[in-house]
Amino acid sequence: MAIHFSEKFIDQLLEQVDMMQLMEKHGVRVKAGSGENHYYIADFCCGKKDFDNGRIKKATQTYKCGSCQTGGNAIHFLRNVVGKTFHEAVLELVDMAGMPLPDDQVNSKQRRKEEALALAAEFYHNQGNFDYFLSRGISIEVLKKYKAGYAPGGRELRNHLVRQGFTKEELQEFKLLNNRGLDRFFYRAVLPIYMFGKVVDLYGRAVDDSRAGIKHQYLYGDIPFLGGYDFIKSDQLVTIYESFIDQLVAESHGILNGTNPGGSGKFTSKHARLIHRKTDKAVLLFDGDQAGREGALAAGRMLIDTGVQTWVGELPEGEDPAQMISEKGIDHFKSYLTGKSYEQFEMYCMLQKYALEDIERYVNEMKRRN
Repeated sequence: MAIHFSEKFIDQLLEQVDMMQLMEKHGVRVKAGSGENHYYIADFCCGKKDFDNGRIKKATQTYKCGSCQTGGNAIHFLRNVVGKTFHEAVLELVDMAGMPLPDDQVNSKQRRKEEALALAAEFYHNQGNFDYFLSRGISIEVLKKYKAGYAPGGRELRNHLVRQGFTKEELQEFKLLNNRGLDRFFYRAVLPIYMFGKVVDLYGRAVDDSRAGIKHQYLYGDIPFLGGYDFIKSDQLVTIYESFIDQLVAESHGILNGTNPGGSGKFTSKHARLIHRKTDKAVLLFDGDQAGREGALAAGRMLIDTGVQTWVGELPEGEDPAQMISEKGIDHFKSYLTGKSYEQFEMYCMLQKYALEDIERYVNEMKRRN
């Protein structure tokens, strides 16, 4: 029986493709470009040994050889160069993009996994224990909106899901239980991560830092999610935080349309394309430390390359959004929302590498020339 994917689904999938990453995965040598294009060596079509002919257009994520005109989108590449069938190509891109398959293409095991994750999220939420999140300054209204919850540990989740028809072995395969058959999120505050209407991962935060081995834990951790993505309003400025806690504290104080990738170094080109599907304006508000600045520098470049106008709000050294709102108030925090344009932020980061006297000497020389 022929398998059908709608034109709309294929278009959405191709919007999530990182052509440079895909080609590199399949052995093509690529090079990042600062303008409209990235570059690749077209040895698979013309036998070329340099970067003069192959172009990857960033705006459309398509490739083309300037010598023989071979090119197309990601599906064309996987079919014509790699040798995959159309269906195989689509499945590889779905896996790379972290997108869910259309409901009629999901196999029974995947359906079971999705159902188990949804039921687990509901179970945690129904515990009604929001103490940790409330202590961080997140409102009960926001917690209910995001279906926050609590993992009581032991066999409680297992017993609940077994009553729903799941086996211990299934739940271990889905990573909801550890190898002892106990809840993997033992005594943690939990946030389910929804993408396209489905739970794709679960985030657990230790409620007692003094006893915690791992403060932040994800069920899977390898899915390119954006927290609260389904709530982002189209064509409005989106604020990107490092963490879910920062995002929800800010939203509890009236700053809406936020999202997060789960860490300063986790933002990828997939995230940038997901943002671009919703809006062309974003501000990055990462933590005021070296990791946050480096993360904002990398994330901002990916957003700019995707066509998203980007600003960066720089917080004082050692501060994060949730802490600042809690200790200094929401009005003080709002003063950092406008920030610098990404281009200014990038320039300042570069200037920090040079001695002040060298910068002053350069500025004086430019003044004399002009």
